[in-house]
Amino acid sequence: MMAGRFIERIARLAWPGTSIDPLLRAATLEDGEAAAAAWRQFEAQADFDKLSWGQLRLISLAARRISDFAPDSPMRPRIAGIERSIWTRSQKVVGEARSALRKLSDASVPILTIKGAGRAAGGAASARGRIVNDIDILVNTEDLETAFDILVADGWTPSSSGSPLYNRTRLGHATGINFVRGEFGNIDLHRTAFHSPFDEETEDAGIWARSLPGRLGGIDLRIPAPLDAIVIAIAHGTLDAHKSSDWLADIAQAIDEGGEWENFVKTIGKRGMAPAALAALCYVRDRLDRDIPAEVMAEIESTAAAQPLRLAGTIAEARPKSERFDLAWLARAATKQRRLFRGRRKDRGKRSPLVLASPFGSPLASRTQAADRGATAHLEVRLPLPGFDGTRDWSGSVEILLIAETPPASRRIEFEINCGSRHMARLRAVVRDRGARDVALRFRVPLHIAAGEPDPQLLAVPARSFNTKATQEELDRYGAVPFRLTAVKARPS
Repeated sequence: MMAGRFIERIARLAWPGTSIDPLLRAATLEDGEAAAAAWRQFEAQADFDKLSWGQLRLISLAARRISDFAPDSPMRPRIAGIERSIWTRSQKVVGEARSALRKLSDASVPILTIKGAGRAAGGAASARGRIVNDIDILVNTEDLETAFDILVADGWTPSSSGSPLYNRTRLGHATGINFVRGEFGNIDLHRTAFHSPFDEETEDAGIWARSLPGRLGGIDLRIPAPLDAIVIAIAHGTLDAHKSSDWLADIAQAIDEGGEWENFVKTIGKRGMAPAALAALCYVRDRLDRDIPAEVMAEIESTAAAQPLRLAGTIAEARPKSERFDLAWLARAATKQRRLFRGRRKDRGKRSPLVLASPFGSPLASRTQAADRGATAHLEVRLPLPGFDGTRDWSGSVEILLIAETPPASRRIEFEINCGSRHMARLRAVVRDRGARDVALRFRVPLHIAAGEPDPQLLAVPARSFNTKATQEELDRYGAVPFRLTAVKARPS
């Protein structure tokens, strides 16, 4: 008993702070008087001119209830405006995704939507104020390439660095790929619903088998069963350090819908999620007043206690963020970097080659720039290989000299070499902000081109892609950088 109370005290360190907790209680408590008291607590301490994005999301979720238990609140017009704004944004996000969902359905690609979109697709009245900031869709592994190609053909662009051709090579190992389109379009195409360290592909089939019918944007699809929705919410929410906390409200709603706790405990154990589940469920039980079987909590506490390092890391990463530079900040940073490193280690050998720029040497750089001054910059050029005529294989190394016209920003500069429909290599340089200027870069790249393939292409690619309202500062920091190809030296092996 003493050990259980001690473990729960540790779990409390990850609970939302006083700026979020009253909102969660106001949005979810079944006791109307307690919910009203929570809202009054929040209203008394909040500055409505400086609300965080996380607070706005929860106010929207609680808006309908607030009109019942706080009808005389002076903030009712502001609350109604927040709800309308978030509802409108959610409708625009769903509307932008409708054509892609329709085309996936028409191509007989099964879709399972998760997180906020999954709750909206369930059709529950309580989901009215829940924001749908993006559409998270899960497809079977064998459908990934088809789904990717449908999204690209429908005008969607991967938001991460690189071309669609490169991002297509990531499908087999990336957790998901985010796509953007228009002003509001945002779709996450998932291979699995879980990031490292919670990914366990052998368990994913069970989510599909237990899934339920749903409907989003007029399209029939699947949604997770309630307790699977809880597992997914915990897996994503505990990595966000309460950037937004509506996932805890999602858990409360899923508990209300019922399910088989035995399967939940097994899934948590196999995915190594006991510490994360402990932090989330202790809060939902104690602060949101949801009934969780005692034997379920006891087993989760026992498993979490047997993993002290993982428990410490989970609590460090899940606890609310602070601006202070202290031990908690260091613990969170160390845990996050360890998690990201484990993910990269899993991907090792699965990604295409990444070639970093080599030191150029100032005399050669000066001569190259002087000879090239006045030439037209491009985003894509043919990469000529002396001796390659397409009739036989070519293997060797290629030295590429180019001048990049960098904007006034410290940033990564990204290039790719692609050959027809085949991605070959990524090239990367890092530059500091010294104003808009020309930067000389040199890359040495190993290449193999099969007979019959076209000449390879060298292209500048964005370090990140955005919706249509990207600022000039964002474009300077992440957009594709025009370049002038000055020399290519090929050495056959």
